[in-house]
Amino acid sequence: MKNAIPKKVVDVLKDIGETSQTSTWDCHGTTVILHKALEKVAAHKGITFDAPVVIESDVEKKMVVVLVTGRYGDKTEWSFGEAAPYNLKNNYPFAMAEKRAKDRVILKLVGLHGDAYSETEADEFSQAKPSKLNQESYEDLIMELMPSVRAIKDGIAVNDLATANEAWSELSTTEKELLWVAPSKGGVFSTTERATMKTPEFRQAS
Repeated sequence: MKNAIPKKVVDVLKDIGETSQTSTWDCHGTTVILHKALEKVAAHKGITFDAPVVIESDVEKKMVVVLVTGRYGDKTEWSFGEAAPYNLKNNYPFAMAEKRAKDRVILKLVGLHGDAYSETEADEFSQAKPSKLNQESYEDLIMELMPSVRAIKDGIAVNDLATANEAWSELSTTEKELLWVAPSKGGVFSTTERATMKTPEFRQAS
């Protein structure tokens, strides 16, 4: 049976107009919050971040550790974000390490650390994410991603794969999963666009 969402989590999400149904899921008894929801929490609370400090990096081995410090009023918290082959399945270790560190700091600053975790904490959280969100939530999320979608589609249309790839790369794994729906099922990318995005030319464009 799914565990009850901690009230503190519900209250924080309510402040940003979200609910546990739209922004969390249960991963074997652990409450997992969408990265996008935590970004909204940080913006709503006025949380600020110092520039991340790279503690270790090996691009070839896809191993990155960064230190992020965040501030909320007179409160300061810091955390490390780690990305390595054993806990990362995408090709963006720097971006993921930073997201993990920031999400942990946000959770600490708003008092949710230990009550919930970010979806970026480990790939297993994303893998355990329910395959279907309710339609209203899905449509809301897609609308928020439309600037990125438009940049990708426009880039592909004029064969500017570097711009299109950059916009795609800036999306989180979960956001990519939400967008990667076949056009026959309401997906935003056409069959031709999806075919282009699968090519080595697209993936390597910069």
